[in-house]
Amino acid sequence: MASARGTVALRVGALVTVLALGVGAGWILRGAQMGPPDGAPSGSPSPGVGRPMARPVVDGHLTFTVLKFGCGLVAVSGTHSEGRPEGEFCQVRLRADNHDPASHDYVARSQTIAGVAAPRNRPDSFAMAVRRQPEKVTIGGHNAVEVELWYDIPPGSRVEGLRLSGDRDPVGFRGEGVAPHTPGGALVRLTPTDETPG
Repeated sequence: MASARGTVALRVGALVTVLALGVGAGWILRGAQMGPPDGAPSGSPSPGVGRPMARPVVDGHLTFTVLKFGCGLVAVSGTHSEGRPEGEFCQVRLRADNHDPASHDYVARSQTIAGVAAPRNRPDSFAMAVRRQPEKVTIGGHNAVEVELWYDIPPGSRVEGLRLSGDRDPVGFRGEGVAPHTPGGALVRLTPTDETPG
């Protein structure tokens, strides 16, 4: 009888051990397959965007990386609307990183196209609304956002790049002056890809 109890106890112990190892292995494999939680910055551009088109630039507390920049688009479409430009659309996919521990604001209207005269050098409000892009985003400390910018520029414009502007917040906790910035925005010299249909 003692021998039978010992055998049963041994089998139950072996079964528990196998189940524990299986659960542990499954947990480890599940964690290896999961990415960052929804909404968390991944540290790399969105899928399908590819490599940055230019070196990142810093203005204020924000670091900007141009992920996509193309001109010649003849329409914009969104979930509830679509439209045509007066001239031609240029689209930018931009990443803004805040490496500071405090929150700082990204403002879409502060981002301009170099080589295009005002007011057409600023994002087009209709196209931005169609694409449901925010006018302003408060970026939390050590966080990032990716946004689109849409411009309606005159046909044949000679685009020279982008001027990207960060915040004008104080440096440090005690506000010892404004964060270093370039008046008019940091220039990213860049030729947009030609996205003219045909």
